[in-house]
Amino acid sequence: MVITETVDRSDPWPARLAAAQTFNNLAPAFTVDVVEPFFDFLIQDQALGDCEAAVRREMLTAGSSIIELHGANRLAPLIRIFENHLAESASSKTDDFIKEAVVILFGRLASHLDSTDPRIPGIVDRLVESLKTPSEQVQIAVSECLSPLVPLMRLRLPDLVGQLFNELFDSPKYPQRRGAAYGLAGVIKGIGIGGMKEYNVMARLKSASEEKKRYEARQGVMFAFETLSTALGRLFEPYITFVLPLLLTFFGDSIVDVREATQDAARVIMGNLSGYGVKLILPTLLEGLDEKQWRSKKGSIELLGMMAYCSPRQLSISLPIIIPRLTGVLTDSHAQVRVAANKSLKQFGEVISNPEIQALTPVLLKALVDPMKTTNALSSLLKTSFTHYIDHSSLALVNRLLSFVHHSNGCVLIGHSHY
Repeated sequence: MVITETVDRSDPWPARLAAAQTFNNLAPAFTVDVVEPFFDFLIQDQALGDCEAAVRREMLTAGSSIIELHGANRLAPLIRIFENHLAESASSKTDDFIKEAVVILFGRLASHLDSTDPRIPGIVDRLVESLKTPSEQVQIAVSECLSPLVPLMRLRLPDLVGQLFNELFDSPKYPQRRGAAYGLAGVIKGIGIGGMKEYNVMARLKSASEEKKRYEARQGVMFAFETLSTALGRLFEPYITFVLPLLLTFFGDSIVDVREATQDAARVIMGNLSGYGVKLILPTLLEGLDEKQWRSKKGSIELLGMMAYCSPRQLSISLPIIIPRLTGVLTDSHAQVRVAANKSLKQFGEVISNPEIQALTPVLLKALVDPMKTTNALSSLLKTSFTHYIDHSSLALVNRLLSFVHHSNGCVLIGHSHY
């Protein structure tokens, strides 16, 4: 029977989201006797499998907070709850959501175990297996779970690292290669930067990059660069001189999947560069614009375009140098070089989120290239009424021009707005 008043009624998921957020805020007040019933609610009552992604995410956050605060006191019963659920087979999408969340919670719980606990290897095996899940959010969460477990399993690390490298290079399925990259990054982060040398990470990646017959290995190398840069941040920067030649080469790879993975890796690496890192690579990339070999020139252009994703501070410093040089190759004799230059220039406009500045991007880029057009750009800025927040990237683009604008009482006057 259909109840008339329920037809067309919207899903009240905001109420469930508020409840999940409330659970998270109440986590410090939980007593040990309500911990297990709460996880029964998350798993058996399917709160972790909610149809709304935001609710699932907040329920998982609440579960993680409670494990962090109270998991050490309820290890045995929580392990039993998680193992019993993972032993069941999933029969629906809701079951899949719950199982993925339970794997993550299991990993969080394992951080409370002693290094001699015999259950650690089994938990690690479950986490590594879940890296094959075709969900990047799950893979990221598992990577984060692995890092704190690394100190508890030093004897197993050589085999684990070897297994992840094998899957990264040889697995026939994309999710498994991607998951292995996240797993490797999580393990190296847990070991510390010394793990890069201890496990010959760069030597292994260099060897795989020379695989000509199978593109999977080359793509895996780019996955590893991306995830290691994400996990290690600035600690990965000393390896940029090793990574740079491979990025330049793989921008021109014959396989589209490898080129796309290279672009993703370059975007992340550029986003994490410090001022020192920019100074380290910029001369090499600019020299590449003078190469006679068009493929090398194209690679340098594409990597320069990825510098649009640098931090706003680094972007502001490098823009006046990069834009004129990119514009200089717009008339190159090779069509693919011209296309790459156009695309790279557009990327600097795409990182602008302010709508008013975005509309002026073509005029501003021309002014950066040709000082004779600065007056026109300034005039356009002064005629613009700004109604949206001007983000750092937008300011980076106009930074050179702002020096020409009248300063009054420490404020810059642009159109009808003060900053």
